[in-house]
Amino acid sequence: MKTTPHASYGGGVVALLLACTFWGTTGMAASFIPGINPIAIGASTMGIGGLILGLTALPGVWLTCKNIGAIPLVLLGALGLAVYSTVFYIGMSWAGVALGNVIALGSAPLFAGLIEWVVDKQRPSGRWLIATAITVAGGTMLVSGRNFGEDGGGIVRDQNMVTLGIALALIAGFAYALYTYMANKLMKPSADRPQGIGHRPVISTIQLVSAVPLIVVLIALVIADPDQFANQPLAIPVMAYLVLFPTAVGHLLLAVGLGAMPASRAAVYTLFEPVVAVVMAVLVVGEVISPIGWIGLAVVLAGLFTLTTEVRSR
Repeated sequence: MKTTPHASYGGGVVALLLACTFWGTTGMAASFIPGINPIAIGASTMGIGGLILGLTALPGVWLTCKNIGAIPLVLLGALGLAVYSTVFYIGMSWAGVALGNVIALGSAPLFAGLIEWVVDKQRPSGRWLIATAITVAGGTMLVSGRNFGEDGGGIVRDQNMVTLGIALALIAGFAYALYTYMANKLMKPSADRPQGIGHRPVISTIQLVSAVPLIVVLIALVIADPDQFANQPLAIPVMAYLVLFPTAVGHLLLAVGLGAMPASRAAVYTLFEPVVAVVMAVLVVGEVISPIGWIGLAVVLAGLFTLTTEVRSR
């Protein structure tokens, strides 16, 4: 099949950081519609966004599914994306925008590296381990610098709910790593796919398959509680933003990044997303971060820089 040319490594980095900027605004956007079930937010944004991505690339979706051995990878990737879409917003709702993002995306590179290690027997490089350790340390500082008392706007978070939110964020991190790993696996050349598959067809296919159960969940939630949308005047514009930019545009940019580097390395770059999320959570949502948390942000950026300076043999 005709494949989409992969981006250069530098182009992939730029695409990932731009995608992270969009993703970092999701918690802030969701905070404007607090009456909406967080599962409905995830199901609608990823479900409708996935339909847009899939339906605008049907020839690529068809050719992807025709590839030998592609269907199991697509299904596993779609499962990871669907789980991530639902539990991510719940984790942010319970643990807070800043903490939920840091835990979910901060754990993703660890899970991605472990998946590659277990499945592909590919041990992470020393530079990857150092970069991940630095970024995780920064994320830990962000967690310890989080004020679990009262945030701006009168938000008070129960410690038990925060703990459950952290657990869900970890599940979201594993699910996200599974999604990116399967997508990267489809893009890379293999015995069944000597040239690999283009990044746009792969992401569009996984998004379309995951959209089906998410749309079903969304319809069920709307039927169960139709008033939750009627009572939120900002519901439609916020949902439209989440569908178009963080989901449709963001995941196309993710596709470019995954076409240029392994999933474990791409997952470390996505740690820029919690940085954006923390800034938005403080400036817009009113969450409180102590000085140690701000130092953690700087440490996360240092980890990203460590990964960027890795000497690559391609």
